[in-house]
Amino acid sequence: MLASNTGSLDRALQVVQANNNRLPVLGGDDVYSPKTLDVTREQGRDMVVAVPWHILTTGSQDFAQRSRRLWGGDVNWRTATAYDATQALGAASRQNPTREGIQLVLHSPSFVASGASRTVSFLPSGDRNAPVQLVKVVQGGRSTYGYDFIPIP
Repeated sequence: MLASNTGSLDRALQVVQANNNRLPVLGGDDVYSPKTLDVTREQGRDMVVAVPWHILTTGSQDFAQRSRRLWGGDVNWRTATAYDATQALGAASRQNPTREGIQLVLHSPSFVASGASRTVSFLPSGDRNAPVQLVKVVQGGRSTYGYDFIPIP
């Protein structure tokens, strides 16, 4: 399991290279990066990475097309979750436009907002109520590296 962050990503990728597909590898969302595909290539094949959103996941097509038209390229989970956060804050501020009011609205069990690919809601803990998407590194042509992250159904 690679629990890296931005500062330790290079070392995590060295572990993937040294492993050379001998053991299964699971990575956190920081490993979901073009750099991972570029550096690990065949050595990263079949590595599984947990992310909050993927452009090829069912339900993501509309947001992916709209964002592609707007920005001229594909977006990743960071863009989709930033969009979701903006939608949630906007919906909450329309209901109760004070700092305390927004907090109360977001904490309400009945709160929902429209997100990039699903509704946005929160658990009583304050965490996002959403599944994690697992993706796997496979040989492919979406990236320029010959390898891509694709969703695991």
